[in-house]
Amino acid sequence: MYLLGRGRARSLMGKVGLAAILTLSVATTPMMMNSISAKEATASEQADQIRVVIFADLGSQYKAIQSTVTLTSASGFQIGVQGDPWLNASANQSVKFGLDAYAVKVLETTDTREVNGVVNRLQAMKEAPSVMMVRRQGVATYQIVLGDYVSAAEASKVRDRVTTDASLAAYYKKDKPVITGNLHLGAGSYGSEQQAAAVQQKILDAGMDAYIAITKTGGGLQFAVWVGQAADQAELNALRNQAAQKLPGMSLQPVDASQMGLLARDNVTVGYANGSEPIPQYSMSGSAGAKLWINGSSSGIKLSERSNRSYRGSFEISAYNNRLALVNELPLEQYLYSVVAMEVSPSWPAESLKAQAVAARTYALFQGNKFKIGQVVDTTLSQAYYGMDKEHPNTNAAVEATAGLVMKVGGKLIEPVYSSNSGGKTADSSEIWGNKTSYLVSVDSPDDVAEKGLPYWYRVMLSDNTTGYVREDLVKDSGRKTDAGLPIYTITTDGTNLRDIPLIQADVKPVAIVNIGTEVVILDKTIQSNTMHWIRGPYTSDELVKAMSGKSKTPVGSSIARLEVSGRGPSDRVTEIKVNGQVFDVKNPDTLRSALNGLPSTRFDIEETGSYTILGANGATRTLASSNGKVQAVTSKGNAALNPGSNLIMGGHGQVHVITGEALYRFIGTGNGHGVGMSQWGAKGLADQGYDYQSILQYYYKDINLVKE
Repeated sequence: MYLLGRGRARSLMGKVGLAAILTLSVATTPMMMNSISAKEATASEQADQIRVVIFADLGSQYKAIQSTVTLTSASGFQIGVQGDPWLNASANQSVKFGLDAYAVKVLETTDTREVNGVVNRLQAMKEAPSVMMVRRQGVATYQIVLGDYVSAAEASKVRDRVTTDASLAAYYKKDKPVITGNLHLGAGSYGSEQQAAAVQQKILDAGMDAYIAITKTGGGLQFAVWVGQAADQAELNALRNQAAQKLPGMSLQPVDASQMGLLARDNVTVGYANGSEPIPQYSMSGSAGAKLWINGSSSGIKLSERSNRSYRGSFEISAYNNRLALVNELPLEQYLYSVVAMEVSPSWPAESLKAQAVAARTYALFQGNKFKIGQVVDTTLSQAYYGMDKEHPNTNAAVEATAGLVMKVGGKLIEPVYSSNSGGKTADSSEIWGNKTSYLVSVDSPDDVAEKGLPYWYRVMLSDNTTGYVREDLVKDSGRKTDAGLPIYTITTDGTNLRDIPLIQADVKPVAIVNIGTEVVILDKTIQSNTMHWIRGPYTSDELVKAMSGKSKTPVGSSIARLEVSGRGPSDRVTEIKVNGQVFDVKNPDTLRSALNGLPSTRFDIEETGSYTILGANGATRTLASSNGKVQAVTSKGNAALNPGSNLIMGGHGQVHVITGEALYRFIGTGNGHGVGMSQWGAKGLADQGYDYQSILQYYYKDINLVKE
């Protein structure tokens, strides 16, 4: 591993083949914005930088846990503290970063076959092992490590699990897995790396772990050696006693645990068996306020753990809630380059892209320090942000054309929420989140542009009563009809899949596979499910009970015999449902989407296939379904059980309904997302009609002022 320090090449491995600890005197990185309530944020409080949380454990607010992050840049990057870079990673050099925390050392061995066996088994156990390399007596030795963990108790559970695993037990010839921690002994400070490396190697050859520590005092570098990784004070005392026996005459003193440093190792997780070059891995130690700053360049910094995406700006690495936290700090306008390109198609009309840019900018600034160590996160919990890789000239131009422009009401930033498709009518904020917001009201929206060019699908029934959907280009009209007047078509392609819904879902098994010439009865025709119109299901009672679990104050019971809409809002979105006659009491109406197995929106109807209602001549109705949910038919001989599969019932107006032998539930709806504020597809529809971006924003957000500051 070669890093550049103050303009000259410096080997941190030397001849010993072991990386060093980089110890810094670090000032806490200032936060970009004061801690303020998002609702009090104004455009005047905006900074030209934004902090995007990528990995962190923020509890119920946001949780994206990653033990290490791997950074690479085509032009290299600087490592240090904010405003004081003091080491450079070379071009295209991958470097791992993590925390000096609790871990489990599963095994140490010189046999790469054992490494292969243990790693494969740990991965099969859903663990994520790292393999580190040291040299003892000139021999490459591999340490297989799991972690980091927030506490010794958490690490202890992992240690016990891998210790008792029967497949791994055969590898524990001398030592069993042990917990390691962040307490170290110092073996002195030296004037050169070479002197420190010699002491380090002496300790390694004695069978103990040791690392070079680089400290920066004043304007120069000093080199020290740290020994061991004790998990508590008792282990640290035991480590000192061990050193007294193995290293007589060497003075060892406890290292100040608040001192920030980088405990560095050689990571050979990838390619350890074929001799690939190790990757340096630095585990940061020190107080809770310690922060490591990674300065980028015009080529960006690639983050392996986020699908190798490249990012503008810089990275801050710190510990939050005893977990690694990674924050990308960059200019706000450059952040918007990625967001706008991710949120809408760059091929859309320029005015719709500008509207999205203003909405995204205002939304980001409204957040304040919502996520404690940053204003936003990189997922749709805030706004989708994938770094430089998704930027596009069209969306970049939209950001630049609206630079600094935000939306206000009464002199304060609004929260300009938006969604993909409102299904023809946006939602009033009260029918989604239960609170009224003056500028978020229901309006008609031209969202049907999302369906342009999509194919239609037929809902069909096979001769064995199986029902499903087939795309229109895979069938042809036979010219014949059933006795009830329903068209009969034939399949035109071998291996045609019948789907539960009118959409190809690669991860969902088809309901049937049929071949050319198979006859099907046409029940209905609908457009392919999309962000405007969609169908979901059919779901069984058990599937819905599982999805509903924990989402209502009142348990739904073990089965569902009846599911109905009992309340709607101004945009016809569902605000309340009843399960078996009882209100399903959720936190807010939008929770119904996840409670009903992940529906795209709350603008839906429920089709209950396990029962049907008869309207009598006198206006009276009665629903037919037995107490156990099995549908009964009314015949000249009285009640009789229906076919256990699918049955057809034709209404008075010729509509065909599918009735199943058990209670199943289908959801037929419009829209995608919460539906409040601007509809992205609707914005495109308005732009197609000639609206400019100011008019689009004023259409979806009532009584706003567009302000450039």
